[in-house]
Amino acid sequence: MPICMYTIAMIDEIDRKLIDMLQGNARLSNAEMAEAVGLTVSSVHERVKKLERKGVIKGYVAVLDPDKLGKPLLAFLRLTVSSHESAQTSIRALCESEPDILECHNVAGEDCFILKIRAEGPKQLERLLSAIRNSTDTGRSVTNIVLSSYKESSRVAPAPMEQGD
Repeated sequence: MPICMYTIAMIDEIDRKLIDMLQGNARLSNAEMAEAVGLTVSSVHERVKKLERKGVIKGYVAVLDPDKLGKPLLAFLRLTVSSHESAQTSIRALCESEPDILECHNVAGEDCFILKIRAEGPKQLERLLSAIRNSTDTGRSVTNIVLSSYKESSRVAPAPMEQGD
């Protein structure tokens, strides 16, 4: 029996093009997208609404420059905990309450969690790390501070369509 079952929303090539356009610029109008894919504005509107209802499109965001918002320091924290079951609740609660923890992933392998953190500087990072370590029975933590980034994206390319789809 497989560990995880994924439900893949049925999307066609036009949906793929719409998704790609929206990931590049979520402020495109339905008219602009309709012209690009060769459909009517109402058809594009309905397709986008359908993608939203299916949960393929979860929301729309503005992409911000963290440096210009006073959060230039980017770090990743690899965390190992003594009791994984009890840690999940406390780590989840801390992540939801702390806006500078951008991502938290429960992972398989040597570590239990990987967190992506944005901070004003070393002092704020130290405060966050202390709060994280104190929130649960931490076995080990490893912090990696990013010196520069070559690619940072939230774009997701849909899985290729199978022949016959």
